[in-house]
Amino acid sequence: MHSRFDRFRTTPLGQQLERLLVAPDRYIEFAALSRAGVAAIAAVTDEIREKFPEVEQDTTARQFCGAMIAEVMREHGHEVTQARGRVGGALFSYGAVFSPQPILLPFAGVIEALSQMPAAVSGFASRVSSAQWSRRPKGTGFAPVEHACHLRDLDAIFADRIAAVRNRHLPVIDSVDGTELAKERDYLHQDMTAAVSAFAQSRKHLCTMLKKLKPEQLARCGLRDGTRRMTLEELVRELLDHDRTHRLEMDELEAELKQTQDRRKGQKRV
Repeated sequence: MHSRFDRFRTTPLGQQLERLLVAPDRYIEFAALSRAGVAAIAAVTDEIREKFPEVEQDTTARQFCGAMIAEVMREHGHEVTQARGRVGGALFSYGAVFSPQPILLPFAGVIEALSQMPAAVSGFASRVSSAQWSRRPKGTGFAPVEHACHLRDLDAIFADRIAAVRNRHLPVIDSVDGTELAKERDYLHQDMTAAVSAFAQSRKHLCTMLKKLKPEQLARCGLRDGTRRMTLEELVRELLDHDRTHRLEMDELEAELKQTQDRRKGQKRV
């Protein structure tokens, strides 16, 4: 989950929404809608509107709801099949549609999915005008260039994590605050084209490294944030979840940037 959502979930509103969304019976509802090809968030739209009227004016809160549902569904093995399925009502216009049944990719499939991310980022960059690469609409996490820079830099961090787990006994794997890293490295003023190219190279290198891992290496463990033992395979699958989160965020960002551009065009015609 994006670091801005990690911060939001520590707020009273974030904690209350999380309690609503991760209740045991919620997954049953989300899965039922997924089998019908409906966005999972439709299961809670009415309840959120009635109990949390402030969410209507809080873009981060609404996006947090989508991120939490995605986290629940991924924990149960569901894949996103449609990033922006229509949802009735004004509170959530769109929501992710998940696979009807859980899907557990073999490790080779995980590597293949990871290898496809650079093309997704490149396509995103080509569909957004260069004038918008450093724009961050209100309520969104990253600007387009920040997504590219973050993914590029996280590949280097994951390569270090893999090396640590392969070569050391229970190394500590600390979380990364992507928002702080973006500020420290001034992502907003970096070159988008260079970042996309560098990400393609880093991901190619990472996938080549992953293909060489043996089963006994994948079973080795690191300590996530010093407390949770995770196998190397679980860490790699976590990277794929991270990719999927960014894909959803880029889809939302692209739609928001297009709406902003259309509004400006409409204002000019008036």
